[in-house]
Amino acid sequence: WALTDVYPPGSTFKIITIASAIMNKKINKNTKIYDPGRLKMGWWEIENYDFHEKGAPGLIDLVYLFQHSSNIGSAKVAFMMTPEEFYDSLSLFGFGHKTGIDLPGESTGLLPKANLWDDATQGSMGYGYGASVTAIQMIAAVNVIANDGVWVTPHVIKYSDEEAEQRVVKRRVMTSEDANAVKELLVESIEKGTTEAKFDDYYVAAKTGTSRRPNDNGIGYSNKYYTSMVGFLPASDPKVIIYVVIDSPSGWGVYGSTIAGPVFRDIATEIVKIMNINPDKNVK
Repeated sequence: WALTDVYPPGSTFKIITIASAIMNKKINKNTKIYDPGRLKMGWWEIENYDFHEKGAPGLIDLVYLFQHSSNIGSAKVAFMMTPEEFYDSLSLFGFGHKTGIDLPGESTGLLPKANLWDDATQGSMGYGYGASVTAIQMIAAVNVIANDGVWVTPHVIKYSDEEAEQRVVKRRVMTSEDANAVKELLVESIEKGTTEAKFDDYYVAAKTGTSRRPNDNGIGYSNKYYTSMVGFLPASDPKVIIYVVIDSPSGWGVYGSTIAGPVFRDIATEIVKIMNINPDKNVK
């Protein structure tokens, strides 16, 4: 499933939107954006998930954008780039292409060409709709942030040095400074919140996501959701990335934070023990 099935990633994709805009020198980590809570994008009007409860948040920074998962803020950042700039950045992160993982059946995902985008497509691309991705593409893309700006072919085989040179591609997508800026924003958004990714002993760079599940015939959306969380730790010296995607959970309060978040926490708690990963927080 992680290689073959495609789905709209939802708000986890905001990591890539912000990274793309930073790469293209449209924003920096201190940028503030006016968020009116509701936005008309061509024929389509969107609003933040908490708009009816909280209204317009006004001027927000990028930590707030991640922490409160502002769709409006992310769409406005997407509009700061031309469709070609945004598309080229997404392509650099590996979307629309196979990662080249050494397992069969991998899908390319779906990334429409920039000349096919209208305003609704460009804006919604900013918060994780418009493109369809595989789980392994998302992992490889977020790994760019963990790897100081370098994209690495995901692989399950431990190659010799000679084989690795041929089979494992390493290419720089963004500068280490830009990658670290995105990482710092993600860490601060976790530290300021109450998410399940907040640990006592480790700094975590992570983002949740919730997206509508497309109908099986590919036309429109169902009333079911994908909930997800992606992140890596320890943020100061990343050792492991975890991506939890849960397809069509049932019940009330179906969000990435409430459904995927606890799974993320349980896995991370076990992995740091299994791998004997040193804490990077509150170290004496």
